[in-house]
Amino acid sequence: MGLDDFEKQQKIYNGQSPESSKDMKGVEKKFTTLPTKNIHPTVKPIQLFSYLVTLGSRKDDVVLDPFMGSGTTPISCVTLDRKYVGIEREKEYFEIAKSRVKKAINPANLVEHDFF
Repeated sequence: MGLDDFEKQQKIYNGQSPESSKDMKGVEKKFTTLPTKNIHPTVKPIQLFSYLVTLGSRKDDVVLDPFMGSGTTPISCVTLDRKYVGIEREKEYFEIAKSRVKKAINPANLVEHDFF
């Protein structure tokens, strides 16, 4: 959702392509992934995080996500009428989160928002 302008890429895990990654014991693991637009390695389900945001906050509360990743928590906050503060150090993931949250705020692209 919200990544129409992004190119599909292969996900990278621990600085390696998934075809040649090793587990914590050094054992080679072979698996492949399809190219995707959201390249964050640990994308979470929006329904799960909506449930967690509901458990831990009330309407108009501010939710802090210090490891925002691809923006699942902010998307949940937008749909549940919570304010949020998201922090992400990786520019590539921040751009993904920004685009996904923008689509959640304005799904039909009817109005242009200046929120970033």
